[in-house]
Amino acid sequence: MSKAATFLKSQVGRKIATGVTGLGLVLFIMVHLLGNLSYFAGADAINLYSHTLHQLEPLLWIVRLGLLVFFVYHVWLGISIWLDSKKTTPIHYTVEATRGGLSRKTWSSRSMILTGVLLLLFVFTHLYTFALYDFKPTEVNGVAMHDVHARLTEVFQQPVYTVYYVVIMVLLGMHLRHGIWSAFQSLGWMSRKTNPTIYTIAYVLALVVAIGFIGLPVSIYIGQFLS
Repeated sequence: MSKAATFLKSQVGRKIATGVTGLGLVLFIMVHLLGNLSYFAGADAINLYSHTLHQLEPLLWIVRLGLLVFFVYHVWLGISIWLDSKKTTPIHYTVEATRGGLSRKTWSSRSMILTGVLLLLFVFTHLYTFALYDFKPTEVNGVAMHDVHARLTEVFQQPVYTVYYVVIMVLLGMHLRHGIWSAFQSLGWMSRKTNPTIYTIAYVLALVVAIGFIGLPVSIYIGQFLS
């Protein structure tokens, strides 16, 4: 076994890999959010955005599958680290105090495995709902393309899926709140001097992402009653 493979199997190596994959996924989420927000610029804007991406096929599907593998690997890393920590600390206390400093014990940190698994399951339902859907055709400036705007409107006018989506985005925000600063910690970029700044960035970024993703379905759902 190579030194790199041995290192990645170690506790430290897996924590670093978790941080790297986590920050990579955060970058993807931010780009995806910007694409979603193009819905508010009108039907043509988001349909053209989607059409531009689909022009990259089959590369687009390679990227999607790559991101899915990336996500599965990230969740697997988190679960394996958590299981190892349980083996090394077998004694469970009835009362667990919330600690300050780098531990930052919060509900977000204690539920990282749960929220991570739920987010992974959501990815599959999200792909089924949108990526694998047979879109209705439309035209923009004489160019035929998928009517993504109509599909988004149709899906988020349904109360069950809208509530499900909003709940998942709240969980995403919670996961990011702890995950972002934890990634920086795993990569050794945390210090007493930088801690407050990184905590603030993690909190603000998690809040922006959650609100950004929630704003689309809520506005579509409420909008059908106002039009």
